[in-house]
Amino acid sequence: MLKLPQYTMDDVLPDYGNMNLYEYLIACLYPHKEDYPMFQFKLTDHMRSEFFEDVEAMAVYFKDELGMKPGDAYSLFIPNSIEEVVALFALNKIGCIANLIHPLFPSEAMKDSVTYTKSKGVLLYDMFIHQHAATLATIENLDIIVTAPALYAAPVAKKYYIRPDEKALAVAQANKLEVKFFGDILKKYQGQKTEGLYRSGDCVAVYMNGGGTTGVSRTIMLSSTALNAVTKNALGAATVSDYKPGELSKILALPFFHAYGLVAGLLTTMVSGWKSIPMARFEADEYITYLKANKCYEIVGVPNMFRKLLDHPDFPGEHLKYVKYAFAGGDYVPLDFHKRFNTLMAQYGSEAILMPGYGLTECGAVDCINMPWLTKPGTVGKYLKTVRAAIFDEEQNELPLGTVGEIAFTGNTLMKGYLMPDGRLCEGLYTDKNGKQWVLTGDLGKMDEDGYITFIARKKRVIIISGYNVFPADIENLLEPLPFLTECCAVQGYDDDKKPIVRLYIVLSPEADEAKLDEYKKTIIEMCSTLSTFSVPRDIRVIDALPRTRLEKVDFLKLTEIRTEEHKT
Repeated sequence: MLKLPQYTMDDVLPDYGNMNLYEYLIACLYPHKEDYPMFQFKLTDHMRSEFFEDVEAMAVYFKDELGMKPGDAYSLFIPNSIEEVVALFALNKIGCIANLIHPLFPSEAMKDSVTYTKSKGVLLYDMFIHQHAATLATIENLDIIVTAPALYAAPVAKKYYIRPDEKALAVAQANKLEVKFFGDILKKYQGQKTEGLYRSGDCVAVYMNGGGTTGVSRTIMLSSTALNAVTKNALGAATVSDYKPGELSKILALPFFHAYGLVAGLLTTMVSGWKSIPMARFEADEYITYLKANKCYEIVGVPNMFRKLLDHPDFPGEHLKYVKYAFAGGDYVPLDFHKRFNTLMAQYGSEAILMPGYGLTECGAVDCINMPWLTKPGTVGKYLKTVRAAIFDEEQNELPLGTVGEIAFTGNTLMKGYLMPDGRLCEGLYTDKNGKQWVLTGDLGKMDEDGYITFIARKKRVIIISGYNVFPADIENLLEPLPFLTECCAVQGYDDDKKPIVRLYIVLSPEADEAKLDEYKKTIIEMCSTLSTFSVPRDIRVIDALPRTRLEKVDFLKLTEIRTEEHKT
């Protein structure tokens, strides 16, 4: 086993104290006096000075024109983009909250999120106006900012002249929507600044949709302090590079609306002085194009992303020699896949070996991690510096090492709580006899004598597909009124390629006509598509009766497909 390096990022990064995200980024970058390429979009570089100028301009807009006050929220309904990062840091500077919404949400789900968080407005791509204009028009007093993907694909001198799609603007006008253009705001307030809310690290920074610790959809509140702590934890053991700021890069294919993508992708890259390359969605061809055009220091993704890269004929090459780290989370990583990946990387001079980790949004998504010099195959690694893990029984008693129980975390990366109409809901947060709060993950695992954690299975009801949380209860509640169903149960399944899917078990009502089964399935698929693309069952099976526990609850675990040990790590 390799020894821990003597000189790491933990020695370089300042303490975050009570800084917000905006302050901490400035503190981390303070030693780098020279300007450098901070972002790249569609192979066009954008400098650090330009980024902060754009952040200041948007902060002036939010605070001085829109009148937003600390604690107000604004929804970012947009794929990974520089605009999203500019808006996030502008809101954070003035003490406001970024509500990060999955850009594939259907209109009604988007509306629910916007109204539930009392967002003052929505930022979205012009191409989304076609789909969501009618719904946006039903939300009163909503500020709407549109941007075009071409904005930051253009050099800085030309970006202010990129206009939104005329057809989208016509749709907005037809729905009586008043929209503002992102580029116009930047141009209007270029060079201006406004006072920020400093030392506000304990304030809520982002709202994120998550599965709750019980598998029920919740809006999770994460503070700047929690996010800064996770960022420094994740970087703490990484070795310091000898490259200049902006010379190294990381391709950000994980979505920012997911805490894993926000922290392990975006924030760690920014505070390190690396170039951030956001991707609106992962495509292997595009990813490899960026990989070849830049010195990529780290790859972070979900197992299916790594699989698509490894199977692509253009992935191998000399460009891999710059990659030092490769981290995977969100699903099982087969041991044979580890070997394939590691062998290929070594063949092209890379030190990277595929390292699985584990976490959940309520704790900032990065809680345990393997590192090349601290790793144990079959585990998700050790818990990070300012986090402590334990394995609890059903009554929250800590279990002996090697015993399977519920994984729990405590530390300064915990969420503030769940956003609820009547105040904060503490479900999923357990306070022990010493007054310490824990997140009970709803996942089963065990810890060995060296502190490595092995993930066993999901205890809570949540299905993760391509990093997106699907909540079985949402599907079941939606389908409950259907007259041809007595009951149903949505569970985790896998297709022939071992990719996760929603499997739905249905019990037909006595009045149902089995000859109409195909028609029934079509109705179910159409209804579920209103939740999200990922919520559509890919496998619908008729069953005589759902299995029950001794307490007569549906025993969903008996229906849930668990991968065999040969597919687990």
